[in-house]
Amino acid sequence: MTTDTSGDVRLTGIGKTYDNGFTAVQPMDLTVPQGSFFALLGASGCGKTTTLRMIAGLEEPTSGTVHLGDQDVTHLPPYKRPVNTVFQSYALFPHLDIFENVAFGLRRRGIKSVKKQVEDMLELVQLGEQARKKPHQLSGGQQQRVAVARALINHPKVLLLDEPLGALDLKLRRQMQLELKRIQTEVGITFVHVTHDQEEAMTMADTVAVMNAGRVEQLGSPADLYENPNTTFVANFLGTSNLIEAEVDTKNGDDIILKAGDGKLVLPEARCSAPTTTGGKVLVGVRPEKISLTHADDAGSIPEGRNRITGKVADASFIGVSTQYVIDSAVCPEFAVYVQNVERDGRLVPGADVVLHWSPAHTFGLDADQDIDAGTEEEAA
Repeated sequence: MTTDTSGDVRLTGIGKTYDNGFTAVQPMDLTVPQGSFFALLGASGCGKTTTLRMIAGLEEPTSGTVHLGDQDVTHLPPYKRPVNTVFQSYALFPHLDIFENVAFGLRRRGIKSVKKQVEDMLELVQLGEQARKKPHQLSGGQQQRVAVARALINHPKVLLLDEPLGALDLKLRRQMQLELKRIQTEVGITFVHVTHDQEEAMTMADTVAVMNAGRVEQLGSPADLYENPNTTFVANFLGTSNLIEAEVDTKNGDDIILKAGDGKLVLPEARCSAPTTTGGKVLVGVRPEKISLTHADDAGSIPEGRNRITGKVADASFIGVSTQYVIDSAVCPEFAVYVQNVERDGRLVPGADVVLHWSPAHTFGLDADQDIDAGTEEEAA
């Protein structure tokens, strides 16, 4: 079986430094496989948009090459590259109706019979009935779909999306995430999507490259990045992580036994990206939704073999699907715990003594030499 790589995007040693000495993108290698939905995710200023613009030809790289399939396009102007870009500002022509906006690229190439292609494309983005309306008569989400249809009708090998949902409100943004994923699956071409929104990247993309300070911090599937972060930046930037400073005590088979405060925690060695020499420091991580919360009076009912920490409820916020607790503990001052609202324990109120416990399998270990707050909103502010 031959795999089609004609739509692969291959960046080799690609980097961008501006005349003022600022390096937006550190030289890096990155391959976006043909037919995948790929997200470049990171905070503003991390280099994700510059990377996208180098693929589009809107930015000249300082080093490295851009290949689309076997074609080296590094020095080709944007209009000669088999890519189309959809921006946050949809850039629709206000004086043309939706049909003519979508037909624009075909007409410019001198194609006479555009009716079937345009109708098929409007059907794909579910706007067939809006064909004769002007852009201002459509909602933001509909305008966004017109912009996608106008780009796709040119049959690019790669569709580049630069923060395409940034101007939409939350509910519409969530609808459009599913919509874009459906369109990508139906047309099967490579989508490269730039966003600062973690949920957006994780909802839509097959593969996410988390960028930080001009380089790719970690690359993987959304589930893999979330469950197995390699750095504190990824652990904090993708959702919330509780990070506990601990020390390697002993090893027991495939597990590492750690000292945290006056207690012990178990960490599977396979889930630790830090050195594990005895006496060495490790940051122990666990996601808030993996933790169970038990009132101290019921501590005897907690099964053996679970990691456990004692603390006191500092805050509790009911948010419908779950209650989010902040626990004050000797090993971590603001421990976040998310408990699904199935059977709520009325005793878990601020001031209550509690035991936090979770399966060692849900624990990950990171190198303690890193900044424990990297990737948090507080650090970014």
